[in-house]
Formats: sequence, structure tokens, C-alpha cells
Amino acid sequence: MDKVISAESVTCLGTKDIQVDITKDGFIVNIIAWGEWYIEEAKDIKELEELLNEFNVQQYTINEIKERIANA
Repeated sequence: MDKVISAESVTCLGTKDIQVDITKDGFIVNIIAWGEWYIEEAKDIKELEELLNEFNVQQYTINEIKERIANA
């Protein structure tokens, strides 16, 4: 069963709306950043964190997403 986690990161570079779909094979990340919509895949938590860092998502938001995934 897939689960969906949503979050928002507000920085001086703008707001990023993030949706993480938890699947049996990893994560599918839908992110709206810099006025564009991106769909990315990550195989594990480490790869997900690296991906979110590439989009300049704030660390507390990344930690919140990781906590929600752990509790999903």
C-alpha cells in the first residue's frame, strides 16, 4: 500500500511544495520549486535526503519528512 506525505519549505529562494509517495520500491518525489514541477525518484532515505538538499529544502523540513516516513 502506498502512502503520501506532503510538506512545504519556505526559504529566501522561494517556497517549495513537496509530496513524497512511499512505494514498495522507494520514493517518488513531486516537488514544485522555482516555478517548475519536478518528479524524481529515490531508492532509500539517504538518496531522498540528498535529492531534497539539491532543491535547497530546509533541514528541519527534511527531518520532518523523514520522521513522517518512519511513522507511516
